[in-house]
Order: sequence, then structure tokens, then C-alpha cells
Amino acid sequence: MKPQIVIWDWNGTILDDWKLCFAIENEMLSERGMPTITEDWYLSHFSFPIRRYYEKMGYTFETESFEYVSKLFMERYNARYDSCPLREGITDILGKLQTQGIQQTLLSVTQQDDLVRQVKQFGVDAFFSEILGQEDILGFSKVERAKAYLKEKGIAPRTALFIGDTDHDAETAQSFGCACALLVGGHQSKDVLLRCGVPVFDSLKDLYKWMQS
Repeated sequence: MKPQIVIWDWNGTILDDWKLCFAIENEMLSERGMPTITEDWYLSHFSFPIRRYYEKMGYTFETESFEYVSKLFMERYNARYDSCPLREGITDILGKLQTQGIQQTLLSVTQQDDLVRQVKQFGVDAFFSEILGQEDILGFSKVERAKAYLKEKGIAPRTALFIGDTDHDAETAQSFGCACALLVGGHQSKDVLLRCGVPVFDSLKDLYKWMQS
């Protein structure tokens, strides 16, 4: 598939940060006397909206609000995200697509200001024509943000490819008629991704070969 525009997810797709998120979640669970989770559980159960995922972990939000818990998580994440690496080979692929004249956009559930800061800090901001984050830190959904962007820019969904690492990315692409490809090694297991009914790739190298076919 040779798209005219590629819409990239950030967390887990470009920034390899799932182990940091997993570690912070276990820290917060432990501090509350709640059972901690395993890596396998995380990769099998992580989902959007984030509130529902927190409820799976055991949060009831009776003594502290979801908003408060989200704020605590983001404070820890923002203090440590720069310890995470970019996905191996991502800058090479971003550069190749840019050279080919393919427009690239970044779409994330990360709050807008945080997202822009992170992308600039990792030195990949110049690859993207648009960096699209969210108004808040609550991690609800990318669907409405994506629909509004395509409508505003007059982009035909059939010309776009959405690349992500979760079933929510597949759902987002499906909601506006865009093709989707998913990468293994992010926030969900390969088994979860294979149930989405879209192409799933073990590496960026394999994904790029498919995009050039």
C-alpha cells in the first residue's frame, strides 16, 4: 500500500514507552495496597478509554477521582519519559517517507502541549506537518480529533494510512474509513492486535516493505 498521507500514533508506536507506563502503574497500585499486574496482564488488558482500563486494574474511584489518579500518573510519566528510546529504525523510515513526498501527521491521546514538547525533545518534529494531541490528560479517544482533522484539511480517508500499536488505533481508523497497520511491541500483545482484522507487523522494517508494495 502506498498512501498519500500517513497518520502515526506516538506512544508505543514511535516512542517505546510501554515498560515505563507499566512500571508507574505498578508503583501506584503498590502504594494503594492493590495487587500489582504482570507484563503479560498489561499487554493483554491495556485499552482505551483509560478510565475503563484503570477499573480493570481495580480502581473504583470512590476515595480519589479518576482525574486525580490520571494527574499523578502523568506527573511521574512526564518526569521520566525521556528515559525511553524511540523505536529502532523509526527515524530512518520517517525520513524515507518524507523524501518520497508522503505527508506525515502525528495523532495521540497525549495532551497537546505535552505531546509537542516530547516530539521536539526527541528531535522528530520536523517529519510531521501536524502534531495533534488532546485538550486534557484523561486519555479518552482519538476518534473525534482524527475526524475533525481530516474534515478540516479536506483529506480523503481512502488516501490515508493510520499506523499504531493498539486496537484503539484500528477502531479510530475504521471510524473514518482509513486503512490501518499495527506494530507489535507497543502497548498491546500480538494476540490482541491480530484480532483487529488489519495488517500486523513485527517490525518497522516489515511495515515499510509492505507500504512500498
